[in-house]
Parts: sequence; C-alpha cells; structure tokens
Amino acid sequence: MLRKTAFRALMNAVAILSFVTVPLLAQGVARQEYSGLDKYPVQGRPESASFVGVRAAEFLEIPVGARGIGMGSSYSAVADDISSIWWNPAGLGFLNKREVMVNVVDYTLDLTYSYAAAAAPLLDGNLVIGGFFGYLDIPEMEITTVNSPNGIGRTFNAYDFQMGGSFAYNLSDRFVAGLSAKYVHQDVFGNIAGNAFAIDAGAIYHTDFLDRELRFAFAMQNLGTNITMRGPNLLYEVGPEDRGGSIPKGYVDYSTDPNALARRADRWVYRQTHTYRLPTVVKLGLSYNLATNEKANWLATGELWRNSTTPISYATGTELNYNFTPFLSAALRMGWLIQTDEYTQGSDQFGYSYLGDDPTWRGISFGGGIKRDFAGKTIDFNYAYRNKGRLTADNFFTVSFGF
Repeated sequence: MLRKTAFRALMNAVAILSFVTVPLLAQGVARQEYSGLDKYPVQGRPESASFVGVRAAEFLEIPVGARGIGMGSSYSAVADDISSIWWNPAGLGFLNKREVMVNVVDYTLDLTYSYAAAAAPLLDGNLVIGGFFGYLDIPEMEITTVNSPNGIGRTFNAYDFQMGGSFAYNLSDRFVAGLSAKYVHQDVFGNIAGNAFAIDAGAIYHTDFLDRELRFAFAMQNLGTNITMRGPNLLYEVGPEDRGGSIPKGYVDYSTDPNALARRADRWVYRQTHTYRLPTVVKLGLSYNLATNEKANWLATGELWRNSTTPISYATGTELNYNFTPFLSAALRMGWLIQTDEYTQGSDQFGYSYLGDDPTWRGISFGGGIKRDFAGKTIDFNYAYRNKGRLTADNFFTVSFGF
C-alpha cells in the first residue's frame, strides 16, 4: 500500500512539473514568426500567407483517426479512444480496456500514410501506456532540375516514419494528463537522411454543466530537435588546389622550383544542408454534450490552433451518436478546419489566376462510423472525407479493436 501511494505521488509530481514547464516552452512556439526557414528573409510573402513546406517532417501533421478528422480536426477535448495517441495523449486516460488501431490514409499525390497504435490501462485504469508507428510511403518520382523541369531521365524515392511511446495518468477524477515521446526519421534520394526526437503533451479537464459533460483541453505536438540531412549522396571529392586556377598536370621537384605545388591526396567532404525545425502546433479545445439520453448523444466541439508555420487556425465539429442496441451504435460527423493562409479570390494582387479547384470549402469534412460490442470486445470502423481546396481531397479509414 505504501509503495502504491509513493508511486502515485511520484506520478503526480512528474505530471504537474511537465504541464507547468511545457506551456512555458510553448510560448516560444506561439511567438515564432511563421517564416519557415528562419535564416531567409520573408520578401515576397503576402500578408497572412504561410510557409508550409519548408519545415522538416511535415508528415507529422497528417492526422490519424477518422473520427477526429470527420469532426473537422476539432478533437483534442473529445479524444477518449486509441486515436488520442495522435490528437492528445491525455485522452488515453479514458481507456478502460486494451485497444489497437490501424489507420490508412489515401493522401495527396498518390502518397500512402499508414499508422498503427496500441494502448493498455494499468494500475486499475489510473495509468495507460501505449506505443505507435507511422510510415509515409512516397512513390518513385522523376528527378527535375532548373534546367530540366521535365526531368533528367532518372528517378528517386523517399520515405518517412515515426515511432514512439505514450502514457496518460489520471491525476484526479476530473483531470488527466498525457505525454508522448517519439523518434522521427526522413530518408530521400538514396539515403540522404535526418533524425529528430520530439514530444507531444496534453491535458484534459472534464466536469458537468447542466447535467451534461463539459471538457477543456490543452495539447501540443512535435516540440523537439531540428533535422539536418546527411548521407552518402552529399559526399563529393575535392582535388588539391593549384596556383593558376586550373588542375595541374604534374608536380615539379622542389630542388629546382621553390614555388612547386605540394603533392596531396584528394579530399572527401560533405555538402552542407540547412537545419529545419519540426512543424509544432499548440491547441486549446472545448467540447460539450448538447443533448444526451439512453439512445443518443449530440456533441459539439471547438478548437484554436497555433501552428509554427501558419497563422492561427480555427476548428469546429459535431457528432451525433445513436445506440441501436446495447451492442450496436453508429455515428455521423461533420466539421470544418478554417485555415487563414489560403486565398479564396480568383487571382492574386498581381492579377495572376490561381490554379486548381476552388479553395472556398477547404478544410470541411464529414464522415461516420459503426461500433459493435460482442463478448466483452469491441470493433470500431470509421471513415472520414476531408476537402483540401486546390489539392486533392483525402479519404481516411480507421479500424480499432478493444479487448
């Protein structure tokens, strides 16, 4: 009993220290100018436009879990299943059984992102631990250059992955906190690679208002080290210098020519690459059950995002869940992630027309799911569609098992 009490006190101390320190670190994230490559000037960037695409490991921003995506990515406060491991690790604290999840994303440009996770409650449900692995498969692409924009007749491929572990701890019957630690790897063009370590952190406070559940949430993702790409394809040979600017054809004896070149072997050096930050985001969320009874529950949620590469984004979503029987339920969802770094007019300030589809409905999403309980086990299938404006839309499929 004494050992259990001491362990609980230690976990409380660690969690409290973490969630006092992490928000302070996040202040630096919130104050960053979203210029992407910080050493470069921002000339030519229209006001309120982003520099998405110049951070490292941007695959970390691909959302996981069709339920949250169907609700417009406004899910940090709602998270209470295995997909919490991506949205807000604190949500793992609501798990009352072991869960595993497989998620497949049909992404833009024929990319495929696969993600798997598992978690299990311990210590009478007060502590939940889990692990995850995500892999982005980038198909073979043709190499292009400034002088050969249509390709040089050669191809390359690439891949990214992340892996790590998570835990959530119920500090009280109202407050739960969680933390994830992960290793991130990027590999492109024949083993030009970079690595980073990062954390996700979050907390959820839940209470009742007018006899219905109300939740407040804080979450932060991808706070970690920078990535610098290295690899054998960046290695090249440098010959010995010469006096006249051309490669010498021979060497002269020092005894007859005091200005003779010294004989020296060629050197191998690495080309230097820029150091890139991770795509960090800080989120504040709120959710409330608008109506609930034995058969149905109607949920609404809202969220504020502060990304390190874009202006502030806003998310809102809703879910209607209906229990057909004690063992079968279904849900419909809809939401909208409003990002303020896109243009909706037909042309820019210089009169150039924008290409691609109309971005007016960018960020809108919808979906649904079916959950079946049998013999103390559950299977949950969810689907979500997300509009990406000028880019092709995404389809998300998630299957999870509880046992």
